[in-house]
Amino acid sequence: MSVSRLKLMTFDVTNTLLRVKVSPSYQYAEAAKLFGIEIPEKNLQDVYRSTWKKKKEDHPNYGLELGMTTKEWWSDFVVRVFTNAGYRGNFELLKLTTEYLWEQFEKGLNWDVLPKSAVVLSRLKSSGLKLGVVSNFDERLEKTLRAHKLLQYFDFLVTPIVARAEKPNAVMFEHALKLGGTRPADAAHVGDDVYNDYLAARDAGMSAFLLHSEGELTDHVLRHVDHCHIIHDLDQLLTLV
Repeated sequence: MSVSRLKLMTFDVTNTLLRVKVSPSYQYAEAAKLFGIEIPEKNLQDVYRSTWKKKKEDHPNYGLELGMTTKEWWSDFVVRVFTNAGYRGNFELLKLTTEYLWEQFEKGLNWDVLPKSAVVLSRLKSSGLKLGVVSNFDERLEKTLRAHKLLQYFDFLVTPIVARAEKPNAVMFEHALKLGGTRPADAAHVGDDVYNDYLAARDAGMSAFLLHSEGELTDHVLRHVDHCHIIHDLDQLLTLV
């Protein structure tokens, strides 16, 4: 696929441009120690994904329709992780832990920039493309991207806060197209998730690239993604411009 005809390229963030330095469960356990809370990391890790899934079911789209702020949503999620992992201690200390974690992630301290992200974004921007973000990230996205010197490359950011929806909802991509002043046929999206990024963008009429940077291509990926739309490194995008 050639992207020379494109006018807009949007990007996912987590595991596309940024990734957490170490597992969230490790970061939670280490943060808790600062406030005198001792809980095995494994206990947190064992319940992390199921707690996330249940929280998303209980309060979809960060609870915005229920009047929650994303900080309230995320803080409640962290509390749930600890309580599901067996914590029954002082909840004032746990509140201090959630505040600390929120600030650390917001400042970008718990994130690493994936290799070549800045270089590729700079080159794409210089080529004349409009660049945007379409991500299920919360309200900390702008500060996090600024902290890692990536914000400067983007013309706009679309998050659930802005679009009042989450990927894979087509509303997210439709909002990006509106902000970019671009037709779906003139836009492409890049991300690492088959459903939330690749298929969702294509359902919105856009082109899409799936970033698959680690491991073998699974049957699941190959069933849903055209092989020529798979990239293993962001700099492959530069050969297509």
